Amino acid sequence: MVLIGATTIVAPGAQPIADSVVVIAGAKIRSVGSTKDVTLPQNSDRTDLTGSWIVPAKGSRIAVGETANLIILHHAPNGIEPANPADEGARLVAGEWQVSHK
Repeated sequence: MVLIGATTIVAPGAQPIADSVVVIAGAKIRSVGSTKDVTLPQNSDRTDLTGSWIVPAKGSRIAVGETANLIILHHAPNGIEPANPADEGARLVAGEWQVSHK
């Protein structure tokens, strides 16, 4: 799975990565960075998240080798927390999509 185009914050206090790519294999993050720096795997399931934000779930970080626990937000967060609970669109828990019902 490849998440493309969002702004990603990999950990609390980290600089956001605009136009990012997050590559996930199974439950693990394989790579993360800007679209110009990350090679996209061929024949991958790609999700365009342009305009969204990706942040780590509580207690997680978005880094190579880490479990893919992350939150997709519709608007810029307050740190890594949603500025408004309704901003949460979906989550990845151990690499599996879970749609928010907020």
